[in-house]
Amino acid sequence: MCQTQVISRHIGRIGRRSFDRRMRIVSPLYVERRGEIARLLNEVDALSERLHDEFPTITEEDYKLFGPELKVVIGTLKSLLKESTSRHELKPYNERMREQIVDLEELDHDIVEFRIKAPKDEHLQRTLASISELDFSKYLD
Repeated sequence: MCQTQVISRHIGRIGRRSFDRRMRIVSPLYVERRGEIARLLNEVDALSERLHDEFPTITEEDYKLFGPELKVVIGTLKSLLKESTSRHELKPYNERMREQIVDLEELDHDIVEFRIKAPKDEHLQRTLASISELDFSKYLD
């Protein structure tokens, strides 16, 4: 089992901070807060790295705990990106944010497909078992 509670807290913290930054960006009283955006993006990088590290141990139960929060963070980041594209001072952050959104979406997809659905797919499990029985050593020379 992965460190579900740590991941869940991390996602929750990012979700609250990204929502807060989103509200500041759309505010007419917005004062340039590039440092806050940079910190948020650094936190998203850390979350992504943790999810990559924990990927082999994530279970369906783990995903039930943090999956919905992860989807909220992705949605909030998408909204933040959409709103930040109209802000000239935030343009340098848009590409990095785009890449992070894609990475988190891919991780979310891969967790669902490979850590949750794949172990339940009997046909896939039989195919993998058949492949593992093959002897490829004669092709290595």
